[in-house]
Amino acid sequence: MTTSPRYFAELDGLRAVASIAVVATHTAFAAGVYTHGTWGAATQRLEVGVAIFFVLSGFLLGLPHLERAQNGRPVESTRRYAVKRLARILPVYWVVVVVALVAVPANRGSGLGVWIGNLTLVEHFRAPFLPTGLSQMWSLSVEAAFYLVLPLLGAGLAWIARHSRNRVRSVRLTLLALGLLGVAWTTVARLPELALDWPARQLPASLAWFVGGMLLASIVADGGTTRLSRVTTTLVRDRLTCYLTAGAVFVFAATPVAGSPLLVAPSAGEAVTRHLAYLVIALLLVAPSVLAPRAGSVLAHPISRHLGHTSFALFCCHLLVLEAVMAVGGFTLFAASWPLLLGLVLGVSLLVAELLHYLVERPGMRLVRRRSPASGIAAGTEADANTTTTTPSAHH
Repeated sequence: MTTSPRYFAELDGLRAVASIAVVATHTAFAAGVYTHGTWGAATQRLEVGVAIFFVLSGFLLGLPHLERAQNGRPVESTRRYAVKRLARILPVYWVVVVVALVAVPANRGSGLGVWIGNLTLVEHFRAPFLPTGLSQMWSLSVEAAFYLVLPLLGAGLAWIARHSRNRVRSVRLTLLALGLLGVAWTTVARLPELALDWPARQLPASLAWFVGGMLLASIVADGGTTRLSRVTTTLVRDRLTCYLTAGAVFVFAATPVAGSPLLVAPSAGEAVTRHLAYLVIALLLVAPSVLAPRAGSVLAHPISRHLGHTSFALFCCHLLVLEAVMAVGGFTLFAASWPLLLGLVLGVSLLVAELLHYLVERPGMRLVRRRSPASGIAAGTEADANTTTTTPSAHH
């Protein structure tokens, strides 16, 4: 059996939006904007870009597994999947880690354990803080953990489906249970009686966002044969309503009910409120592009797609660029002009990202494609270059 490609072109543009949101929130922090009332809180809440990345990952990487569970279609081998994931994220990531640990004064003298922990993406799980210029990599560590778990999760969903009378319903109920488990994990981790930090940094604390994307994949995989699929697709065709609702939820998340925008640990209620608000926002942004895509939309424009292709490099390098711009430009921490700082950091980061994309990312991916031309897995997170997934065709 061979496969034929399916494209979700708008998701490239969404990845670009998410990556720029992450750059915006980090520059706002450096400029001291977080303390400026509701507006400042809104700039902090631009961290929702991470939730968008995770929903995209759950959807695109999970789709082949949902098609196997619900329709009996095959997925690519675990080995090929692992090689592609490693080849996609590690080259650029390693370049940025080496530069951060060698060139940033605050990181000089880092011990062997710090080097190993960061190069292997496990430092986030064992240490409370990441080195200067690498703090954003916590989300990449969680992403990598999801990569490891996904083949097992996919196999489990396939097993449940095979032993169920209603394959689709059983799969969705299982995913819903996993999402609720993630919410419960987040709640317990933030209980003041426990004062736990380590659990809040683990994969289950972000599981609901990945599962949200996988539920979207389940809807796509059923091909409109269920009522949920038909109703959801009809609703998300009204993009304006989806986007306005996402905006309203974002404003709600910027209020104190979702916690302080400062570096203050949220309460359990605040953490869950923010977590669920980000999930809703991400789903409202992603769902129209996968259930009712529009080829001529701004998100599918070639420029938007190219920015999406370079978004992983942008995500990796922008904090190092921020450190350099702050030093060279003489900016004062927490007292800088945010628009100026954002413009400089984003502009330089986009140039660096282009270089990393063409000199590091693309050669690595070309090598993988030459060695394993048959592709059956989706790409679509902060660590992915495109939004192509494959579905089996009838050809043998």
